[in-house]
Amino acid sequence: MTNACIASCQFEPVVGDVDANLSHITQLAEQLPPSTVFAVFPELCVTGYDLGDVPTVKTSVPGPITERLQRIAQSTGTDLLVGLPEAADNEVYNSLVYISSHGVEATYRKQQLWGDEATQFAAGTGPVVVDTPVGRVGLLLCYDLNFPELALEYDDAGCDHIAVSSAWRQSFDDDWRLLCCARAFDQTCYVIGSNHSGTQSGRHHAGESLVVGPRGEILAKATDDTSAISVEVKADSIETARLENPVRNSRYETAGTSRQ
Repeated sequence: MTNACIASCQFEPVVGDVDANLSHITQLAEQLPPSTVFAVFPELCVTGYDLGDVPTVKTSVPGPITERLQRIAQSTGTDLLVGLPEAADNEVYNSLVYISSHGVEATYRKQQLWGDEATQFAAGTGPVVVDTPVGRVGLLLCYDLNFPELALEYDDAGCDHIAVSSAWRQSFDDDWRLLCCARAFDQTCYVIGSNHSGTQSGRHHAGESLVVGPRGEILAKATDDTSAISVEVKADSIETARLENPVRNSRYETAGTSRQ
């Protein structure tokens, strides 16, 4: 695909108002270039980040909400990665769904639950990857980003991108930027991080959604005035970064194995 783009979008969801939040997702997706392959949206953005509301807003996947997201993907021509509370098998998960015009392509369940999230959510148990026209994408949610071993599983899977959906607090904004850049540099891959902006239920979020390149450099960052950002994917930039920083091959050589 020529001039293909990847994107990150941020907004301040309305707690409990699915219609308003889906409308905002639509507006942001419509602002992206037509060549955008996929766009990452914040953690639990369909319902807003309020743990007390989880029992009443949880939803099945696939289900009515993912069907509406599928229609947004169809109308905009852009695949969507969106956070929501997933009800499944008598449990509720903090999940990130990858939705194309064909429906739900993948569902990732947050593995490292933050603070009181464990009172409402069960933990996920493993990595999830999606193959796209711009390469393989690995999925993470917020606090997962703090654990390099989780990102390393996507190195094992040969991912070119890591999508991170977050509700990262303003008081930890330096950590957000640092960890997104570190994971990109560790894996010599693109990291597409989407975060909440504004305030919900007393939580002040950092915003600063971004796209980081395979050398660990910030290529684009959202601001108060720009909530939808996109970056053109350059395949040779990944190849060049991996030649200059051969950490992937060295990692396997040290372990006494070979990279497939």
